Amino acid sequence: MLSIVSAVSVNLIATIASTRTDSGRTVAASEETRARSSITVERRVLDTARRYLGTRYRMGGAKPGAFDCSGLVRYVFAKHGVALPRTAREQSTVGRRVVVGPDSLRVGDLLFFRTPRGRASHVAMYAGNGRIIHASAGSRRVRYDDLASPRGRWFIEHLTEVRRVLLLTSDRSEATLLSELDKRRAPSTPPGHAATVQ
Repeated sequence: MLSIVSAVSVNLIATIASTRTDSGRTVAASEETRARSSITVERRVLDTARRYLGTRYRMGGAKPGAFDCSGLVRYVFAKHGVALPRTAREQSTVGRRVVVGPDSLRVGDLLFFRTPRGRASHVAMYAGNGRIIHASAGSRRVRYDDLASPRGRWFIEHLTEVRRVLLLTSDRSEATLLSELDKRRAPSTPPGHAATVQ
């Protein structure tokens, strides 16, 4: 019997492997993205996060001079009108849970990791192509990590949850916090409605 972490790890590895081996699909998706006149909100969020690559890590850091993991995530999403709580633990309760499997991760999804400080004490943003972007205490800076690398193995083994916090418009040009959908939903709306939002 596989533990939850093992099952998540196997699914995440399969996801990364399918992303890397299906280069035709990746190239087609890239060409389709370039062909669009408007850039998706996920890409805009990722572009904002990229601006802070190399920014130094500081516990409690929440501004461009220095970030901790949750400070970076909160700051980046706030730039796009999405208000998140301050800590990784609090952020792990927002949005919708994503079951990790082939093609289930989207750019902008939040990945939470277990450290000695707790079950959801580190957060990173999924950047596509099997990579995450985060403020790393170990590296003392904002950086990418490839989940298929030896260093990435730690992240796969310590992954506890993935959350999707963006509710996108049909053309993916605007976003709100997914939990806002719950506040707006009429009581007669079936509970499965939110799960169909991609």
